[in-house]
Amino acid sequence: MKRFADLLLISVLIIAAPAARSRAQTDAGYANNGAGSKDAADLAAFDHKAALAKELGATAMVITEGIPLSTWEMDKTDPYPAWYVHHASLLKIFPPPEVEPYVDKDYAAKVSSILEKRCAILRKYGLKAVWNANEPAVMPEAFFTAYPQLRGPRIDQPNRSREARFAPNVDDPETLKMYRESMQLLLKHCPEVELFNWVTTDAGSGFDWAPSLYPGINGNTNYKDRPLADRVAGFLTNAQQAAKDAGHDIEINLNPIEPRQWMIPTFSPEVLEAIVHRLPQGLAVEGREGPDGRPFDEGAVGRAGGQTFYPVVGIAVPSLDARGSGQASGRVVIDLGDPTTVDFNYRLLKATRGLPMGTLLQRVTALRAFAASEVGEDQADNLMEVWNELNEVERYLNVLDFGPMLRFGHVLNRWITRPMVPFPEQLSPAEKADYLPFIFQAKGNEQANNLIDIQAMREYEGWGAMLLFQRDIELSMPLMQAALKRVGQIRDAMKDPAARDKWDIKGKRLQAVIYLLQSADDMVEYQAQLDRVKSLGVKPEPNPVLGVQSSWDRTDLMEIARREIDTMVNLRTLLLSTREPILDLAPTPADETIMRLGPNVPAEIKHKIDTMNAHWRDYDQLFTEPNP
Repeated sequence: MKRFADLLLISVLIIAAPAARSRAQTDAGYANNGAGSKDAADLAAFDHKAALAKELGATAMVITEGIPLSTWEMDKTDPYPAWYVHHASLLKIFPPPEVEPYVDKDYAAKVSSILEKRCAILRKYGLKAVWNANEPAVMPEAFFTAYPQLRGPRIDQPNRSREARFAPNVDDPETLKMYRESMQLLLKHCPEVELFNWVTTDAGSGFDWAPSLYPGINGNTNYKDRPLADRVAGFLTNAQQAAKDAGHDIEINLNPIEPRQWMIPTFSPEVLEAIVHRLPQGLAVEGREGPDGRPFDEGAVGRAGGQTFYPVVGIAVPSLDARGSGQASGRVVIDLGDPTTVDFNYRLLKATRGLPMGTLLQRVTALRAFAASEVGEDQADNLMEVWNELNEVERYLNVLDFGPMLRFGHVLNRWITRPMVPFPEQLSPAEKADYLPFIFQAKGNEQANNLIDIQAMREYEGWGAMLLFQRDIELSMPLMQAALKRVGQIRDAMKDPAARDKWDIKGKRLQAVIYLLQSADDMVEYQAQLDRVKSLGVKPEPNPVLGVQSSWDRTDLMEIARREIDTMVNLRTLLLSTREPILDLAPTPADETIMRLGPNVPAEIKHKIDTMNAHWRDYDQLFTEPNP
């Protein structure tokens, strides 16, 4: 069977995990908070994706995507759990008896039931299941209080957490016994699971004495001298043997977080080699299967691309790049994306399945034929140009990717709802209510008040960084505008009203991206100018003489603020113009978290606008007032 990469790899948006919240300010007619039967709807959506994936030749499907958050792990005083509450932690979903008192039983029962029902659907279609998670996973502090000998490495990121968080020590036989029992419970409920993809050293996971642990190398002192290769190989072998003892053959592929330039790799080449040679067949680390290091059959995986345009949903961009090795695979796992892109991606993959895609000409030829099937021969070239322009925008925005920029800025740092004012510390609690509880900030007021302090990364700080950021937006904006214009032309050419409506929504989504890009540019420029002005320490003249004009930096700062207000007015108008989803919003205020916007964004944008307009005279504290 051909690798899925031979068919086509797609850049799609991935809906972020849901979240927690209290404010109930809603624009009438926009937020739809009717709960209905969400679980039934989610299961029906999973069934739909499974049927389409099967038709496309899939042999397996991920079952852990979009599971309910383990909200019981959330901490009002610490944002860090937001990075791991959406993970399928083995010990927390299928806890053995020793673990049960320290996890939420209702959560475990609910999620295990969902997974069991998903597996029943896969059984109906003859599909196997894939389990994606991070392991060894963080455990509650109460667990380690009860079992102090099992405390393993500290795994939180110190600049992004307020509490120390620990994973279990997997050298200890008692921990391995718990994992064995948990694995067997999982396979009893979900016998279709055949592949485990585990990430480590990130988002609440890690091995003792791994050099890449965020707090620094650390772990259980009793096992410090044990080679890391033995620790990792022992953990993986224990899980595989537990499954075998229960009558199941499973495979596991462990991947540490891919290190950026400033990070230490989890496994050095020598340690990786030692791990691989200790593994039996069916177990792999970094895609190398034991015991000889052959390439592990991860499956011909259709990987969703970057989250470049998130939190805007419904934008699917076929990639023009050549990717994938084209090697044969016995496992095919197809990712059709979120509910707003599933059907498009299905049509795309079906139309291009089996076509040669090795050269640029072949890919363009296949996509041109698909474009014609979507919009007709007369608009196919327009659609191809749209895809090419959006591909280019993704490339430009990837330069700013310390985490997808729009997601980190407008969601994790709530640019979309936080007011831009010269003295944010002077805002009242009511003026901060929409954003302050939901910005990812684990330090103090200085960091919370800084528009570009995102997860203790001031990656866009300073005048030079601002200029580079602006250049990236400057290159992206004309491409977005051109794509929007072409989508409008496609819409106007549609004779069927339903088709016109579909393309109208696509245009609104592209317009939303344009507004968010402009807002991001405003935020970075505003903070750079604000920092510059405050660093000068120039006091305003109390009694400016007649003829004093506004200084260039005062005019600049206030012009940025006004542009942001007008951009937000336009964005709010856009959001209120349709009931179709434009942004990924949590279904209820209680589901909002740091990682996901709430349902009341239009009202919160209005609150942001009103707050900014109420603080125009605050600039008088920075600058001499003009007296022309």
